[in-house]
Amino acid sequence: MKWKTTLQVAATYVGAVMGAGFASGQEIQQFFARFGRWGLAGIVVSAVLFSLLGWGMLDLQRRWQISSYPDFFNHLLGARWGRWADGLVSILLFLGILAMISGCGALFYEYFGFSRWLGIFLTGSVIAIALWFRGEGVLWINSVLIPLKFIFCLGIATAAVFFATSGDGEGIVILTNPIVKNWALSAILYVSFNLTLAMVVFASLGRDVQRPGARLGAVLGGVALGIFAFVIGAALLRFPDILGLEIPMVAVAGKLGDWPAFFYVVVLWLTMITAAIGNGFSLVSRVVDTGKLSYGKATFLLLLLLLPIAGVKFSHIVQFVYPLFGYLGLVFLPTILYFWHRG
Repeated sequence: MKWKTTLQVAATYVGAVMGAGFASGQEIQQFFARFGRWGLAGIVVSAVLFSLLGWGMLDLQRRWQISSYPDFFNHLLGARWGRWADGLVSILLFLGILAMISGCGALFYEYFGFSRWLGIFLTGSVIAIALWFRGEGVLWINSVLIPLKFIFCLGIATAAVFFATSGDGEGIVILTNPIVKNWALSAILYVSFNLTLAMVVFASLGRDVQRPGARLGAVLGGVALGIFAFVIGAALLRFPDILGLEIPMVAVAGKLGDWPAFFYVVVLWLTMITAAIGNGFSLVSRVVDTGKLSYGKATFLLLLLLLPIAGVKFSHIVQFVYPLFGYLGLVFLPTILYFWHRG
């Protein structure tokens, strides 16, 4: 049972961080690949921080007996600032789910040639089924889908690095960003960007992630994220002609042929589903904690609000949602380390 919990927590950690931006290569491109080989060093730094902070988060949750992310915020920031963080994160969670469902619709339309709304409703149905089984449903769907997409994406990136022949790494295009000009700072910001969502997912799962072996799962999850990000970064640096594209990893898969590109798009869809499920469970759990709605009614209301507006453009949502997560995460990163060290 200990190893079962370890693997479930590791998969859930990877699922919380490895959203569409990660698997598409866009996040790795913006935060690491644009710094060239120093970006690969930044990935190693981020993997260490993910493992360390993941262990710290779960250790604090076990110590404080956390069952919801507002409770975690109150312990970290106090009641006043905890309520502020709670409200902002609830909004960001809703927008994050909206971004994932909207992105699924875009994938169905742009790559499969199907109706955008077919992708939206099919994705919504999978999310509804996973949420129906509550915390165990979130852990189990991550346990099944995360290893599948991790192995496939890692395999495609590794194959491209070693077997694709074009773009041998010369003339690498370094993308500019006036906000972050240092690879080490970029690595820290990347961790803070993703840590908030992982923290919210873990806190919402409560006792499901307070079992023996859970903290080791967080460490393994951080290592897995580092390995995957490193391979994607190496693949992006090997093919400078794809740097700057909206979904660079599909282009990397295309270097191996049409079928690898097609299956990579399928994996991207699974990635968006797992990210939406993690966000959805956290948000529904928060609504239930207020005592105003039951779990079933809160889930139904969430999907009822999301689906009609899910046709909004994916890139427009991501443009605003992701930076907000990053700024919020900068508050939690040192606070978690402080309380963990003090304990």
